[in-house]
Amino acid sequence: MSNEFDQTLQSAKRWALTARNGGWLTDADIAHLETLENRSPAGLFEPGAHRPLVAAFFGGTGVGKSTLLNRLAGQSVAIVGVERPTSREVSIFLHESLHIRQLPEGFPVDRVRVARHADEKRKQVLWIDMPDIDSTESSNRDLVVDWLPHIDVLIYVVSPERYRDDKGWRLLREHVREHAWLFVMNQWDLGQEAQVADFIKLLRQGGFSSPMVFRTDSREESSKRKPDEFAELETAIQTLADSHLIEQLEQRALEARKEELQTAVTTCLDRIGNDLSLKRLRDEWRDIWNVSTDELLQGLKWPMGEVARAFVRHDANPLRRSIQLERKEKALVNTQAPSPSILWDDWAQMQLQDALDRLMVEAAGQELPVTPLKFKLSTLLESAPKLMTDEAQKGLRLALANPGNMAQRILLKFTALCSVILPVAAMGWVSWQAYSGYYESALTHTGFLGADFAVHSGLIVAIAWLLPFFLNQQIKPSHERTALKGLRNGVNSGLARLNYLADKVLEDYASELTAHLSEGRQLLTSSDARQSTDNKFLERIIPRVGA
Repeated sequence: MSNEFDQTLQSAKRWALTARNGGWLTDADIAHLETLENRSPAGLFEPGAHRPLVAAFFGGTGVGKSTLLNRLAGQSVAIVGVERPTSREVSIFLHESLHIRQLPEGFPVDRVRVARHADEKRKQVLWIDMPDIDSTESSNRDLVVDWLPHIDVLIYVVSPERYRDDKGWRLLREHVREHAWLFVMNQWDLGQEAQVADFIKLLRQGGFSSPMVFRTDSREESSKRKPDEFAELETAIQTLADSHLIEQLEQRALEARKEELQTAVTTCLDRIGNDLSLKRLRDEWRDIWNVSTDELLQGLKWPMGEVARAFVRHDANPLRRSIQLERKEKALVNTQAPSPSILWDDWAQMQLQDALDRLMVEAAGQELPVTPLKFKLSTLLESAPKLMTDEAQKGLRLALANPGNMAQRILLKFTALCSVILPVAAMGWVSWQAYSGYYESALTHTGFLGADFAVHSGLIVAIAWLLPFFLNQQIKPSHERTALKGLRNGVNSGLARLNYLADKVLEDYASELTAHLSEGRQLLTSSDARQSTDNKFLERIIPRVGA
């Protein structure tokens, strides 16, 4: 189980680091997850070897935990007296047959003092005497925190006059659910029952429904000791030293670490966002883009007209010239920033940037990560000037290649054909009339045609040509209107392309977000193996869930 948890923990750290590198999480978001380690009391010993119960004494300065340890050990193990408050070491007391394995790299082994004994009755317990956690030495706190994961049972020692001092209690409460707890009110010769009752009340507020509190008098002269519950404390510790209970304690500590991992991963998942917020963001973008498109089309009317007129004046190709100018400006300043073109100017670029900024503001409002979205949208923003210019160029070419609409093009072809056929037909009719008149004149010896015929024939031929020519010229779209229509189509196509790219950005953003959420939720599933404590004795020494 511990190996499985270690694999899950490493997977969770890799997942969090990948999400952080992609901008989905920050260092602050994953700080707690990075500090989690799979450390346990079993880690002090070789894998598979029999191990004792690891019991540690914690308490403030002067509560007498060193004398209590000496009494439990049956010999002087811990330093007692004026030196104790300044001690910066961890004292370990264990049977001579037990061996502590090599501790992890960086572990403070230089501040560990080991004492061994040959008492078989005490073989099942490894005692640890910790530095005073309310000492002015800040390194003592770090030393305590380093050792906490390697402890089965915390024996928290207080005195009647200092049981309400909470400096050490605040430190230990951060890890309250990872251990079993026994509480000792030492120096009982100076205490009263009301103090014990008040202490138990405080412990219940901390999550212990029925805490085990023992009254002890650990004065060195046994004849002066007040009747206490030292024997009950010894019995409780020996009960916990049973291999079955040790296994349950280790399992409970593993569950606590799993719950801590779940909490850290859940926090990261909350930071990444959720599917509902993502849907709202995409809906909001549609509204933002519709408004921005209307504003852009209104604002680009004048630039499109200017470009169309420049084209009619034969100023080469203004769109192509804008691309060349853009390239020259980039070469001069040696930058990748987009340069304005004649059509897509600074105002249009700013309008697009405002729309994308509103999208990012909306993402922040939906509590979605902005950094990965901003990175993706920056590429879109940089490509906008060239994209819009290219689309306008394309629209202009298509419009000039096929001026007007379908009906106009049919009428243009028809009138052009009529402007050829009708004059030819008119001239043919005039020629036939002239021939017929000449033939009749030769037969009857009458006059040949006349001035009226010549005038009327000229008018018929002229009308046959002028009428279709005039209609053709009237139907033919002007170059300026054709260019303007092409530019308008190109701009619409470019805006549609920008919207497509923005949707693609949101789609990629959603895919990455969903992938991170899916992987994180799988980690929650793989680390969920919660079990209940069914031992009445353990229920008294392990705090409630939610404590």
